[in-house]
Amino acid sequence: MTHTTDPIHIIINPKSGYGSQKLRLAEFRHRLQRQGRGYVAYVTKGPGDATRYVETLTDPCSLIVVWGGDGTVNEVARGLIQSGKSTPILPVRAGTENLLAKELHIPRDTDELFALLDSGRVMHYDIGLINDRSFHSIAGVGFDAEVVHRVTQDRTGHISHLSYAWPIWRTFWEHRFPRFRILADGEEIFDGSGMAFVGNISRYATGLRICPDARFDDGLLDLAIFPCQDRKGLITHSLRTALQRPARTGPNAAIYRQAKQIRIETDTPLPTQLDGDVGPDTPLEIRLAEHGIGVLVPASRADQLTQPQKGET
Repeated sequence: MTHTTDPIHIIINPKSGYGSQKLRLAEFRHRLQRQGRGYVAYVTKGPGDATRYVETLTDPCSLIVVWGGDGTVNEVARGLIQSGKSTPILPVRAGTENLLAKELHIPRDTDELFALLDSGRVMHYDIGLINDRSFHSIAGVGFDAEVVHRVTQDRTGHISHLSYAWPIWRTFWEHRFPRFRILADGEEIFDGSGMAFVGNISRYATGLRICPDARFDDGLLDLAIFPCQDRKGLITHSLRTALQRPARTGPNAAIYRQAKQIRIETDTPLPTQLDGDVGPDTPLEIRLAEHGIGVLVPASRADQLTQPQKGET
């Protein structure tokens, strides 16, 4: 990334991460000062505040460093999309899952982060919209959305993977496996019970490859549907996904499609999750935003992503 005199803006979610994240942030800010790099730090005050902050930025800004989890990244992306700003972002691993940062291979080490500031490359990143609410990684309807709602209801501060244990256990026994009608680019491809995911990247929580072929810069959304009517089906699909061997044949075979427009309908409104946060209730109209955002990526990762993929020329 070309060095400029414009300051870096650091947007900090104080609820993300633990004490070690505060030490990393202090070191990061100290290094910026020591190197004479101008920066502005902003600590968010609550949900939606990162979006409001980005929308009101008027001074020149070379980069927005997002010091928070995927939800904070989503808020920043929403602010950029809604305000039409083209400032690139650097998502730091400071939350629970950090799906986007992991997908982009953003390093944890401070030395490597500073090398990234100097040698990284800005790439285009698609942003999805669900009922005009943005998401950058993966949205879900069904079991995982119910878990996220339970976690959010019980949340009082920082969360960890352990925070999901009891909500997952309760949802496992109480989930009712809703019925969906799903259309991809106007074609009905599913009408039944199960779980559905719409992805812009390949990875999901704990590294599961829910949408293994997803790319954040291809102008397409990846749709993964797992038909199941009971806990046995849920366990089967979960194990197959963990082993990266989804069932492709049979009555409960997983369905995988790429599309530009997706619609999900249900008999009664159901909750959704967007990048690990509570999303809008069904029905859902899902598409890509007209313009994406820029993300700062290690040069090695950028080279990897621009290599021809299998089957391409």
